[in-house]
Amino acid sequence: MKTKYITRLFLVAGIGMSLLYSCKKDNVDFGESLTVREAVNSGGNMQIPVKIGTPLQLNLAVTPGNRTVTDATYSNKHPEISTFSNSGLVTGVSIGKDTVVIKSGNLQVWYVVNVTQ
Repeated sequence: MKTKYITRLFLVAGIGMSLLYSCKKDNVDFGESLTVREAVNSGGNMQIPVKIGTPLQLNLAVTPGNRTVTDATYSNKHPEISTFSNSGLVTGVSIGKDTVVIKSGNLQVWYVVNVTQ
């Protein structure tokens, strides 16, 4: 009986150590991500704030490393709320929220565009 208890104890300890080791930050590779430098955290979500009629040039970066990105495509769901040029110039057309998908190479990200007065 004592042998079964010790065997179970070592088994549980071994599983626990394996789980701890697999959760170490050094073992996680998050890869690269595309970010918009003008985006702000609003209520826990990253948003791009834009005012109607005031164009905003988006500046993209790849993290980690904060490398500047100049070759991207922009597509949004509601062109009646915001418009995007090929160079990343966003203009607010009417008050509301839009979603933009930005792609560069094999990276893709989406943001909420919050257009205000």
